[in-house]
Amino acid sequence: MLEPAPTSRHPALETAPVPSHPLRADARRNREAILAAAEVEFGAHGPDVAIDDIARHAGLGVGTLYRHFPTKADLLGALVTEHLGTMVEAARAAAQTGEPGPAFFAFLRYAAGEFVAFRALADVIAASGIDLANTKGPAHLELMVVIAELLARAQEAEQVRGDVDATDLTTLMGALCQSEAVAGDPVRLARCVDLMCDALRPARPAATGNGT
Repeated sequence: MLEPAPTSRHPALETAPVPSHPLRADARRNREAILAAAEVEFGAHGPDVAIDDIARHAGLGVGTLYRHFPTKADLLGALVTEHLGTMVEAARAAAQTGEPGPAFFAFLRYAAGEFVAFRALADVIAASGIDLANTKGPAHLELMVVIAELLARAQEAEQVRGDVDATDLTTLMGALCQSEAVAGDPVRLARCVDLMCDALRPARPAATGNGT
């Protein structure tokens, strides 16, 4: 789920709506309702779900939906940005704590759950013919930067191996979150994340015997 930052965007998503100024409270509520409904409908019915059904699920008129998201690609792009934005906020909060090691590992556990949950949406985007890597845009780049900062803090505190970089980390996370073995199995996911965390910790000095 986590890849290197994209260098270009899918043409259909170049105009994905990103409000340049704060929305009015009612417009913000409508946008949030549309995104919540879209995630449910896309997850249940795939990329061919009707826009009318999404609007109905959100309790809004189709015209309201189109004012926020003129195309289905815009809507999918906004869902990706929403997910990544939540991840960025969580990573920033973790980076501001006074315990770099525990914060780092807690974020990894949180992120694993989020990306496993995100798989249904990723599958919809892939089925729609849109390159997921290119839908992530600046939000993904921002997430990668914050994760790298979180990792560096933990390494400076000697809580994470010094030979690990952000690419190592995101490769491991991506492989884990794509595994069918953890889909729908939170116990298995938690165990695998714990094993990954153990591998990221610095090696402990070997115990020496006292000869008795």
